Amino acid sequence: MKKILLIVFSLLTLTTVHGQERSQVLKVCNWDEYIDPELIGEFEAWYRRQTGKSIKVEYEVTDYPEDQLATIESGAYDCDVFCPPEYLVERMLRRQLLMKIDTSFTARGIPNWMNGTSAFVDSTLQNIGKDSKVRMKDYCVGYLWGTTGVVFNTKYVKRSDVESWRFLFDSKFRNKIVIKDSPSDLYNILITYAKYEEIEAGRITRNALATHLSNENIALVEDLLKQARPQMKAFEVEGDKRLLANGTHRIAVTWNGDANWAVDSVSEGVSLEFIVPKEGSDVWFDCWVVPATCRNAEAAGYWINFLCKPEHALRNMDFTGYSSAVGTPEILAAVTDTLLLHPVDLSYFFGPEATAVYVDSIMYPDREIIERCSILRDCGGHQEVMREIWLRMKKMNSTDSATWYVAVGIIIIILAAIAVAVGRRKHQR
Repeated sequence: MKKILLIVFSLLTLTTVHGQERSQVLKVCNWDEYIDPELIGEFEAWYRRQTGKSIKVEYEVTDYPEDQLATIESGAYDCDVFCPPEYLVERMLRRQLLMKIDTSFTARGIPNWMNGTSAFVDSTLQNIGKDSKVRMKDYCVGYLWGTTGVVFNTKYVKRSDVESWRFLFDSKFRNKIVIKDSPSDLYNILITYAKYEEIEAGRITRNALATHLSNENIALVEDLLKQARPQMKAFEVEGDKRLLANGTHRIAVTWNGDANWAVDSVSEGVSLEFIVPKEGSDVWFDCWVVPATCRNAEAAGYWINFLCKPEHALRNMDFTGYSSAVGTPEILAAVTDTLLLHPVDLSYFFGPEATAVYVDSIMYPDREIIERCSILRDCGGHQEVMREIWLRMKKMNSTDSATWYVAVGIIIIILAAIAVAVGRRKHQR
């Protein structure tokens, strides 16, 4: 129902804005199912009350922000507000594709709700932009954030089966695992799995692996993808959460927000759990930015600020299943549930008073989980190489991949037999 509402609203906005002055239109590009659609109309009415000017939001959705970035860079994409992940924000900043977020609304006495984002989010984004020597909060504001893990149907999958990413290579899951269609997330997962002993020994860090994509590590991940391909059933961006909730899918590598949505929406008789395997994963942040080609900077600033208001942030959390970057006391109070059995350490996000709070641990991972996650970074051309590898891997079906490994195994056996035979002949001589 939520998806239908958003599709209908998107179609209505596209038909309504036709023929209007461009200054009265705000063009927004966001991930699919990533906003409470009722907030869009409420923003239009609020903007009119605050400024005395009319605005219509033209709302477009995407599953692959990289595609929009390419058209923004070419100048062919007309967009005022964009919601890319943090590594694309880093790329846009390096390529001078961002403008500062307009905060002139404060002159009208409107609070700057953007100041309510968590210090955890702000400091992480600032670290990403440190090479550019700018204040990142001037150019991007955190929207929703999360991590990547595995959600599983407890009727068919035991928790002990998925406590390590090793399950991706287990033949008992052949053609059963649904994978989030995100090469950056899978790269971080697989390189962390491959280098886990080195990480534990302190010889390398997860963030170093995420930041520097070497040719050697890319080749290693490509090989692991080929090994894991027989277990992969499908690649999804949005549809996996519904099919998990109704019991069609039994196991998926997915984002915690989609896992949270699925757990809250399960059909009768379906029981789901979500964990981040022991080797770790990644933490990602989707952010609001204003592209350098923006044609309505004032309205863009109003939009970003409006969505940072705590009551609006909570509504988006309820609609999407994801955690807001806003970390004010109102948010903590609203998400606290004293009926939960186990406290979570969220001091990293809400401050020292949140070392043991009763909050949904899928939506808000415990500090211990965050400490074994890396931060996605922009690696330029190497990420494009990974995307090409990913696309090739997806085109393989699971049978092709399994056949390839069987063939390699047969060849190894034949070569070993030849070596033994040659050795015997030499011994006889």
